[in-house]
Amino acid sequence: MDQATEIAGPAAVKAANDGNSSGILHLDAELCIVSLDEAAGTLLGAAPHTLLGRRLDEIADLAELGAYMKSGTVFNGQPIEVSGRRILCDYLPTVESDQVVGGVLSLQRVLPEALDCQVDLKELLQSAGAYLDLNYDGIVICDRAGIIVMVNQAFADLLDTTPHAMIGKHLNEAYLNSQPSRLPAVMETETPQVGITHYINGKQVYASLYPIQKNGKVVGGIGKILFKDIREITLIANRLQTAPETRALAGSVTRKETSSRYDVNSIVGQSKKILDLKESLLRVAGKNSNVLLLGESGTGKELFAHAIHAASNRRYAQFVKVNCAAIPEHLLESELFGYSEGAFTGARKGGQLGKFEQAHLGTIFLDEIGDMPLYMQAKMLRVLQERELTPLGGGAPKMVDVRVVAATNCNLEHLVREGKFRQDLYYRLKVVTLSIPSLRERKEDIRPLVMNFIHQFNEEFGLEVQALSLEAREIIMRYDWPGNVRELRNVIESAFNLVTGPLILRDHLPEQLSRMHDSSAAEASAAQDIGGYIHQRLGAKSLAEIVDEFEHLLLETALEVSKGNKLHAADLLGISRQWLYKKLHKYESGPGEDT
Repeated sequence: MDQATEIAGPAAVKAANDGNSSGILHLDAELCIVSLDEAAGTLLGAAPHTLLGRRLDEIADLAELGAYMKSGTVFNGQPIEVSGRRILCDYLPTVESDQVVGGVLSLQRVLPEALDCQVDLKELLQSAGAYLDLNYDGIVICDRAGIIVMVNQAFADLLDTTPHAMIGKHLNEAYLNSQPSRLPAVMETETPQVGITHYINGKQVYASLYPIQKNGKVVGGIGKILFKDIREITLIANRLQTAPETRALAGSVTRKETSSRYDVNSIVGQSKKILDLKESLLRVAGKNSNVLLLGESGTGKELFAHAIHAASNRRYAQFVKVNCAAIPEHLLESELFGYSEGAFTGARKGGQLGKFEQAHLGTIFLDEIGDMPLYMQAKMLRVLQERELTPLGGGAPKMVDVRVVAATNCNLEHLVREGKFRQDLYYRLKVVTLSIPSLRERKEDIRPLVMNFIHQFNEEFGLEVQALSLEAREIIMRYDWPGNVRELRNVIESAFNLVTGPLILRDHLPEQLSRMHDSSAAEASAAQDIGGYIHQRLGAKSLAEIVDEFEHLLLETALEVSKGNKLHAADLLGISRQWLYKKLHKYESGPGEDT
């Protein structure tokens, strides 16, 4: 026993049990005790203050339960061992922003030596170690009666619920919108079912089910999800079959394989706006809802669309891009929905698949959706509602399963009000909306973006450019970037065509950036001069005198710039020529020539 631990007497433990007193411990992500009450200290056999900050697995024998607690798994009525005593516990994790940050352990009572709990997870997990793995998509454990005693977050996510809501319920009561669980049959027959398909909450999953035996008797069952969507298996198989050169490597194919060119790690930036957006993207990607990406031209909407696809369960299928503004209106329908043989003069023999069929089971990215003509919007709405399309030229309707990610730099709400965009299609597309900030709204990301582009172009051009000079960096940071990230990338690429040393200098930047920088500097200098002018006169002259003097100075300057042309001078000052004459008479300025 640790010398720092003050053991409570056996009488205190007995009193706690007799009074049905339960104790509560609050744990952090590493199972360190953050707080506990007196009852918990009594059941653990130590004064509470001596336990604060200590790891629970140093005080109690958790065995495999510890790993499951860290992973965010809920369990009820399971024993942990403390100094030879078994204490019955419930555990509920604390999850923030999809991360397990700790949990609450409720200590119920000390079990008598002769009494076993109905399902001892500690023993079950030790014996089931060969086919239990926290890396699987979902795990659930039930007792012999089919009551759930342990379930993790991944399994609960399949049912759009929480582990806490499932624990203690019968399998069939907890499995909403699903086929009845096969675990009761597995326990009854004592026969595992490996690699079966099952319908859970609208999804076909690929799972394995095992009976749990103790002393030759079935005491529970374990179900684990291998694939959250049965389509993943078909898609992997199809990809391998259509790529003969990869068959020899089939054994090394992982579930992280993706057909998209970029993922969320390709999005460069550490500003709060970008970090929040990436977090939202990852949450949205796991669902199948349509997504609308909003943002100015050049903000990287296609990059975000790729990232959504790469993080989704559709990542094994195709990512298909369509620029609605780049395809002629008379060709758009055949591009999207395909056409049958003989649909029009020059149609390809056998017809052609449209973009939607190419993206079947995957993602279609509809860029510049605001430019889609109205007649096509009606056809698009039907595809989204009915999940079927009819190729141009007729033929039987075809079912398609596609997730739509649309993007625009237009204000679709204004287009709806003007009758240029269908309201029903608008709401179908904007189930989830992600707004991508302009570069001027996240200027702290300019430096990492520049370094990322420098690294890319060093490889492409075979150079060893290290950074921007201080002057070039100042110009880059002062510029407003109306073309956003795309414009920044083009500027760095342009500089790579001129640079000769390790630094990109001012002279390597486009002339317009330097010119705008000089203009801004001149305006700042003029503002400084005016400030000095005013400071010199404050206190020395009255407000009326300062205003008259400054107005007189403006009139003289306007006449000087216009070379005496009073009509031009009046235009420069934004006043009428009559008003200019009146002001000149006031200050007794000499007449100039009219033209």
